[in-house]
Amino acid sequence: MKKSKPYAELVTQAEEATRAIKDPELRRVAFERVLDDLLAGSPSSSPSETRPARPAKRGRGGPAAGPTQKPTRSRGPKGYIRELLDDTFFKKPKTIAQVKAELANRGHHIAITSLSGPLQSMCQERVLRRHKAKSEKGKKVAYNYSEW
Repeated sequence: MKKSKPYAELVTQAEEATRAIKDPELRRVAFERVLDDLLAGSPSSSPSETRPARPAKRGRGGPAAGPTQKPTRSRGPKGYIRELLDDTFFKKPKTIAQVKAELANRGHHIAITSLSGPLQSMCQERVLRRHKAKSEKGKKVAYNYSEW
């Protein structure tokens, strides 16, 4: 049976292994990974042999997609609109009511008031384009959304 090293010695090894990393958040994540590996008794006990740390998670998308992982999809109205965009739904201009109807067809029942914000922010990000629809006299101004 292998005798384990004292905790303080393992912490020192992990600190040495991550000392060269400049970004404090990345260094913290790398330190946690190296220390976990050392505590688990992984075969590589020298800092130079430890595997590189994965980058920290950023935002809501979940862990970074590796070569064998599928990229995670964003949930909620903005994620569903991105799915429509990927399926070339916005090739021809669509009104917000048409977007709502298509999402309902796909099983996502979202109020129009919950779609206007994500559509507007996607226009600001230049993912979608918004333009006034031709309206009849006396009607409210409507907008169409399409690809750039």
